[in-house]
Amino acid sequence: MAEFTERAYELNEVSWWSHWADVVWLGPDAYVLLSRDFDEYFFNRAGFLRVGPDSEVLLEKMEGEFGKKKLTPYVFVQSESLYPRLLQKFSKSGYRISDQMSVMEMGEPSFSVNPQVTLEMGNKERITEWVDVYVRAFYGTVELESKVTPVLRRVSKIPEVGLLLAYLDGMVVGALALLRTDGMCGVYCVGTVPEVRGRRVASTMLEFASRLAVKEGRKLILQTILSDSVEPLYLRAGFRRVCLKELFVKEGGALKSQKGGVP
Repeated sequence: MAEFTERAYELNEVSWWSHWADVVWLGPDAYVLLSRDFDEYFFNRAGFLRVGPDSEVLLEKMEGEFGKKKLTPYVFVQSESLYPRLLQKFSKSGYRISDQMSVMEMGEPSFSVNPQVTLEMGNKERITEWVDVYVRAFYGTVELESKVTPVLRRVSKIPEVGLLLAYLDGMVVGALALLRTDGMCGVYCVGTVPEVRGRRVASTMLEFASRLAVKEGRKLILQTILSDSVEPLYLRAGFRRVCLKELFVKEGGALKSQKGGVP
């Protein structure tokens, strides 16, 4: 992956999650996400925009930031960027690979849509419904609504963000978020309520997002954790893998996984 594209993909992802967690930048090429509200590793992790000669030092700085919060370090690194010295540093420091993330972009669209699903984009008065779908889709409970709602109220005011809702049989059943940056249109928080899964709600939302990205001249991108076993669905829809990222965790990691997949 070319350096510009690599950084553009990474910056889109960090930009989105910076509204959910605090970002500590360790120079121009490395960051740490730390959340005061969400205890899953996905909201408390580090990553590199570019791996270079200083990456071993940056890894130590990442550990320092996690240590201040008494959190276990979780670090994403692009597989193709793992040169031997950094890999040895991970090994000597007690890290293991716990999962992988596939970074994907739209190739030739091949969506199966449900014509009975209707979509609504950009209605700021529907934040409550969006949050309800999100927490039910990813957690199976509404316990986190009070923490997710302030996040959505903030992002709804950002011109580059689009919030999509899906309706079926008169009910709000699907949600999706878009973030536009530097020729990219990142897809996040693709969720449908459990009662309608299998009825092509997510596919219908993604098809809309794909058409919108083409209209705006942007690449449609997304990420998915491989252990969630969702990548084959995206591949069938026409996405292709751009790169793979390894998730390193220091032994003894205690933070729980994201329920329901990458949000």
